[in-house]
Amino acid sequence: MDGRDHKNLMKELQDQKYALDQAAIVAATDRYGRITYVNDKFCEISGYRKEELLGQTHRVINSGHHGPEFFEHLWRTISSGEVWRGEVCNRSKSGKIYWVATTIVPFLDPEGKPYQYLSIRQDITALKEAQQTVFEQQSKLVASSKMSALGELSAALTHEINNPLGVILGRAEMIREMLSVPNPNLDSVRQMIASIESTGHRIEKIMKTVRALSHGGEAEPLQRISLRALIDSTLDIVGARLRHEGVRLEVELHEPERSLDCRPTEIFQILINLLNNARDAVQNQRNPHIRLTSREGAGGVCLSISDSGPGISEPVRKKLFNPFFTTKAVGVGTGLGLTISQNLAIRNHARLWLDTAQDRTCFHLFLPWHGPEITQG
Repeated sequence: MDGRDHKNLMKELQDQKYALDQAAIVAATDRYGRITYVNDKFCEISGYRKEELLGQTHRVINSGHHGPEFFEHLWRTISSGEVWRGEVCNRSKSGKIYWVATTIVPFLDPEGKPYQYLSIRQDITALKEAQQTVFEQQSKLVASSKMSALGELSAALTHEINNPLGVILGRAEMIREMLSVPNPNLDSVRQMIASIESTGHRIEKIMKTVRALSHGGEAEPLQRISLRALIDSTLDIVGARLRHEGVRLEVELHEPERSLDCRPTEIFQILINLLNNARDAVQNQRNPHIRLTSREGAGGVCLSISDSGPGISEPVRKKLFNPFFTTKAVGVGTGLGLTISQNLAIRNHARLWLDTAQDRTCFHLFLPWHGPEITQG
């Protein structure tokens, strides 16, 4: 290579370095992780001067957001000569948190061992803040959807609780009469007490489900629950309303005692929303009915909810899961129920979809038997 070629090569390398420095946050470290070079953008975002950074490790900007295992994996990757990519949360000198999309490239010596690491970062703080805003708004919509569903079910819940309450009051009056005579039949009294206890537990179960729905399940871990318990808790909420409106509900469960892993309150919400939609679809029909079935699939259970309604037209099917799309009258539906239900399904490693092969409306919810993190409950 003559002098002119060498000069041109150096000029090309300087131009590439200039372009990289303009577009990215760049730092270089030695094999021990000590910083040997930072560009102006690194200083700008971190708030440190170059003299404060050179010779230090990246612990100087550690935010404490990531656990030790995060950095252990990063270090194992690059020290083995592989490129590492990921998102890192750092803290500036002033204490401000910032996020960077990071690529760390190891430079290898002739023996294949890293002697230097080059880190190239992009500031994604605004993107992470936008994602957090979307998450918070989604959480609010989920909470709003839950309260809306509970509001719609208030009359049915009153009916569902008033009936067993009447049983309790009636049994209590009978016990009073039995004890008012000489030598009361104690076996009959015990039977009445057992009936009161059983009915009280039913009310307790209903209110427990309502309380779980109203308080939300955003922080709820995955729990192990039987299919029967999941369906029974759902029907405790919607069953009375369906019966009151003359809607026949057919339930056929395959292996109902088998357990699966999910966030129960979120699955309750999905099922309640699907059953409410089915109820709306069969209103004003001569013999309205809804069918809820389960069948075992590969690695999980598929719950299906179908109804005797007129079905969904092709144009509407394409928009069903779009936010704010609704076929209901103004003031009746928000158009968020199916969108939120689908997001809740994803949170539970599940799938929710419309069966387009059927003329009647049929939704399927596939739940895996086992999730990645389980809390016995």
